[in-house]
Amino acid sequence: MRINNRILPSGRVGLAVSGGSDSVALAFLMTKGGKKRNAARRFVILHVDHGLRRESKAEYRFVRALAKRLGVPFRGIHAKVEKKRGESLEMAARRVRLDFFSECTKKLGLEAIATGHHMDDVAETFLMKLKRASLCGMRETSRVGDIRFVRPLLGCRDRELKDYLRKFGEQWREDASNGDTSIERNKVRHEIIPYLEKMLDRKLVEHLFKVSSFLND
Repeated sequence: MRINNRILPSGRVGLAVSGGSDSVALAFLMTKGGKKRNAARRFVILHVDHGLRRESKAEYRFVRALAKRLGVPFRGIHAKVEKKRGESLEMAARRVRLDFFSECTKKLGLEAIATGHHMDDVAETFLMKLKRASLCGMRETSRVGDIRFVRPLLGCRDRELKDYLRKFGEQWREDASNGDTSIERNKVRHEIIPYLEKMLDRKLVEHLFKVSSFLND
């Protein structure tokens, strides 16, 4: 796996962990499974329970237990997502997350927040933006207000991260809504990309990642 640790700041970093395989892998890779020296002082696991699914409270407990096992601090909230005028539910949930991350950045002195986005996310985002005649890709670093985001796993495939966790017998939480292909990203992930890989290019995801990286330069 190609992990870019160079984009991580030297100071304290928040790890955005939802409980899915990508973010759980992020937590393990950054803390070396709880064995990395000074991990407790450098990292803090952040989790938002949006309260939108029946499983969300169990996911909160799972991530909190994971942080304890890795020996790093945990900060989480049980949020109440309410849409403002003109917002979709997804936009409202993102606003709640950003507000929480901003608060943690200030109170905990975080220099950045790392997310578990990976190469497959880059390819999916590229195709979705192409539909809208936009060619900007997902960057390894970005900023939203006072929050700096870093994405050290963009060079990894989703299957690599899952294989990494399986190798060490680790579990993760599956969001049932990720299988709903009426949602655009899920349709791209489960139908469009597999079809294009089969019919056009078996290394489509890797090639889209390279194109996206080139466009970001």
